[in-house]
Amino acid sequence: MDIENVSIFTHPILSLKVLARVGIRYLGAALQFCYSHLFLILSVLVLGITIYMTPGPHQPYVSTAEEIFFFAAWWIMLGVASSIGLGTGLHTFVLYLGPHIAGVTLVAYACNYIPNMLPNRWTYHNFEDCPVPTQDPISIWAIIWSVQLESFLWGFGTALGELPPYFIARAARMANRKPEELEDLEKPEKNTLADKAKLFIAKHLKSHGFITVMLMASIPNPLFDLAGLMCGHFGISIWIFLGSTMIGKAIFKVHIQMIFTVFLFSQHHVEVILHFIEELVPSMKGRLSSWLEAQQKLLRSPNQGIQEKPWFAAAWEVFIILMIAFFVISILNNVVRSELAESQEAKPAEKKKKPKKE
Repeated sequence: MDIENVSIFTHPILSLKVLARVGIRYLGAALQFCYSHLFLILSVLVLGITIYMTPGPHQPYVSTAEEIFFFAAWWIMLGVASSIGLGTGLHTFVLYLGPHIAGVTLVAYACNYIPNMLPNRWTYHNFEDCPVPTQDPISIWAIIWSVQLESFLWGFGTALGELPPYFIARAARMANRKPEELEDLEKPEKNTLADKAKLFIAKHLKSHGFITVMLMASIPNPLFDLAGLMCGHFGISIWIFLGSTMIGKAIFKVHIQMIFTVFLFSQHHVEVILHFIEELVPSMKGRLSSWLEAQQKLLRSPNQGIQEKPWFAAAWEVFIILMIAFFVISILNNVVRSELAESQEAKPAEKKKKPKKE
């Protein structure tokens, strides 16, 4: 059986059996951990429930802390999902953070300032009604500053999502094995461009680990997973890898993406792009501009906007749901394939350990 072709759709019964086995194994490990730390877990739970449920003047702070927690967890989770897309192409900057920055940019240029988010900063759904725009133009840096926190949290999540390749390579190193992606490092006779890139990265990781990882994390490139594997394989400290990755992704790379998005969706550039499309497709002349004005009105004056959900918003929600479903199915398929591959590798080892019958 070709493991690479196994999926929930092609082998549903086998996949469900494997997923059940993996789920039971991890559930057992979780229960064992809880049992070994029972007193600490119960103490934290009792304290947390008491603070959360007891009425008093502290409740507004509890509510705010809860909102901030879910706000941070949401953006960090999206960042992690973006890094561990497992080949699905699910990039949550395009799906979530990018549209959020674009929406803030459009409203900021329409109002010449950034209206307050409603119902509040942490549970944002829309903006307050935009009054008559002021005459002073808004700065691009003011827009970037207004979305700084969620962008940093998303970037931090992408850094956390790069840890699995590191741990996989470190575990393989401890077992005296080498990840398949690094095997070509010992075959320099091929001299392909990819091999030269791997050798270049490996050389600089050994001598300048922190700077090399930080620079690679700061720009979009397909070789960063390879850097994580190499760091784990060469025994580079987890704190050096995580720290350099976080600086590169959560500070440098995310600011490049933020500046590009704000620049692209600034009023002048949006008008230029729409004019170009309308000149290219005469049948769209006037329609795109009207649609953009309606969307801007809906963003900055939600109470006076369209009562029905715009078709684009509904289509976008369906697209996101389909992408998330595809992402989840892809993760489950990879879990099944990984488990089957480990089972196949374990069988020859077990046969060798069995004593021969005389």
